[in-house]
Amino acid sequence: MLFRLALRGIAIAATSALTLAVAAGSASAQAALDDDSGGEPPAVPGLLEGPKTNIGVGIRLRNVRIPEGMLEWFIEDVPGGVSNIGIGAELSRRKGEFEVSFGVEYEKLSVTPGIWIEKDKPLPGATADDVRDDGFGWVTAELSFMYHTPIVPQLAVRYGGGAGLGILMGDVRRTDQICTTSSTDSCMDDTTGENQDTAYDLPPVMLVVNAIIGLQIRPTNEMFINVETGIRTVPFFGVGGGYYF
Repeated sequence: MLFRLALRGIAIAATSALTLAVAAGSASAQAALDDDSGGEPPAVPGLLEGPKTNIGVGIRLRNVRIPEGMLEWFIEDVPGGVSNIGIGAELSRRKGEFEVSFGVEYEKLSVTPGIWIEKDKPLPGATADDVRDDGFGWVTAELSFMYHTPIVPQLAVRYGGGAGLGILMGDVRRTDQICTTSSTDSCMDDTTGENQDTAYDLPPVMLVVNAIIGLQIRPTNEMFINVETGIRTVPFFGVGGGYYF
């Protein structure tokens, strides 16, 4: 139950962040509509002028991370956070400074094994679980709407948000604990407990919400490198690169 409570709380926080990202994006879109200058952006000196609408393909590496402190918004005490490296691919359509991107990604979510304690119920006497992951991870597919604000022709601020679905794989397992003092060192397996290396009942599919901010580097009109951070239900930092056709 403890891991599921944390996962639910993080999903709610991520949805709130997406709402803010959508509001910011809507403001940027309205500002673009209000600009009736109708002029084309100037070509980058020394670079080939690309087509007005581009199709892009790319790959990305991301470190997804739920810090221990964030888990402790919902759990009294945990032994550490959740983190790992993920890899993904994306297909995008860009027109001007607006881009629609479809991405598929895989992460193995490594849970720090140890004792998890229920919120506001300190030891001894609290509900405590010995938690470990068993191949836990997810495959996600999401659609994102990104805006770019140029700083110089080869560098722009990149921001936006989106949503998709994540298919959970593997398990997070728990064993009930009996703790005799306020220290987790006193905890031992409760052999009479209901849960003995039992998998948490997690949903097979989760909503994935994105709120992203970062930089895009354009060495040429065709090549791009993205450095970005934000949330995709859980916080992440990542880099990616690709090519616009």
